[in-house]
Amino acid sequence: MQGPRDDEALQQIDVYEQMVDTFAGQSKAYWRMWGPLGEPMLNGVEYWEGMQRAFILWLRETYGTGGRS
Repeated sequence: MQGPRDDEALQQIDVYEQMVDTFAGQSKAYWRMWGPLGEPMLNGVEYWEGMQRAFILWLRETYGTGGRS
């Protein structure tokens, strides 16, 4: 059973995920404008995005199952 704190935590995770999506999308668009010169940075953004997605998944598993709050 989830309490109010778990619901609030899940809402905050949703907000965080939206921030990650926005930042990654805008960063990728910017570095694509640079063409081949932006490729290393695109790779870095994609790596960062992957790490954030793994962290978000861990947060959802932790708070979504009534874990720590």
